[in-house]
Amino acid sequence: MVLVNNKHSPAVKSNRGIRSESNESFSSTINVGDANLTKKHINDNDTIHKVHNTPDIIIELNSTSCPNVQSLLSAYKGHLVDVGSCLLESLRNTAPQQLAARVGDYNENLFYEMQDNDKDISGIIDGVDHDDHQLQEDIDAFESSICSSLQHTNLTYRGSFMRTESTIYQPAHVDYDYPILEQYGTKLFLAFFPLTKEGAYLQLWQEPSKEENDGGGDEPIEGTVVFIPYGKMLIMPSDTIHGGGFKRGSSGNLRFHLYIALEEDVVRKENNITLLDHPMNKYTEKHDRRHELCERFVDAEGLESLLGAYFDVHSEDSVATNDFNGASSTKSSKLDFHNAIETDFAGRSASHVNLFGLSEEVEVM
Repeated sequence: MVLVNNKHSPAVKSNRGIRSESNESFSSTINVGDANLTKKHINDNDTIHKVHNTPDIIIELNSTSCPNVQSLLSAYKGHLVDVGSCLLESLRNTAPQQLAARVGDYNENLFYEMQDNDKDISGIIDGVDHDDHQLQEDIDAFESSICSSLQHTNLTYRGSFMRTESTIYQPAHVDYDYPILEQYGTKLFLAFFPLTKEGAYLQLWQEPSKEENDGGGDEPIEGTVVFIPYGKMLIMPSDTIHGGGFKRGSSGNLRFHLYIALEEDVVRKENNITLLDHPMNKYTEKHDRRHELCERFVDAEGLESLLGAYFDVHSEDSVATNDFNGASSTKSSKLDFHNAIETDFAGRSASHVNLFGLSEEVEVM
């Protein structure tokens, strides 16, 4: 476990003294006031500033000065911070050529490799050639920006490399089981940042408010697709409904997924087990495990038309094509929990396996 303490000064202190010196960096933070995120506001061409020529339905998180970015961050209670180039380069050079495991959601297009719980960024990139001074500045700024964004002086974090083999939009899910989210969710956060100039893409959904639910509706809730540019990190609450599975570029949009816990004794351990040991993709509804979130939280309108035309739908060892694959193999797949094969980790539903390959009991009602 990595403890970051930022109580008295912007320079973050951690327990990296017991390890060899390391490198890298992140910087800058923003706080956004309340605002309502509406489809009309997001799609208003007068408020959208594009740097990377992404399609109109994708929001570029390129600057917190953009009104549509501000609105999105406010609506999702998110933060956008800068990441130092030396840190990004060192992490990219550390990433294994072949990541260790596939996310078990039946699409099998996402690879990941979780890092040891006792390693901070310095420990992960230890041994990689770098500018020691610049890297240390980047690391200090990175950790300080997280503390500043979350307004907390002590935190721990754990990271995972991720890569997409081919575009299959990941079904809506949360990253922790519901009992943990209910008891500790306000102390847990997620973060995402790309390690190449391909950037990273993520689809987000908002759970309707009680007032909206009382208003009647069983209407599907469309996702919002965001593009996280190289040099930026998106921090979100742990209960954010989201999905990845986007590929545009030869690296498979290599990225880093961070799990963050605000450090207090009551949060640090549950039954003597660190909470950061228990990220676990949950694809089912909180109160009815017979139904999947993707039945209610659907892909953004127009997203399917980007398959092949914008996002890559082929793996590196297959023939490149701009043709569209069939909808059954490219849209967010509906999961089949009741027919899940329990004998092989790669084939199991992620609802039955946490991100470290540890079996967890799930009651299917």
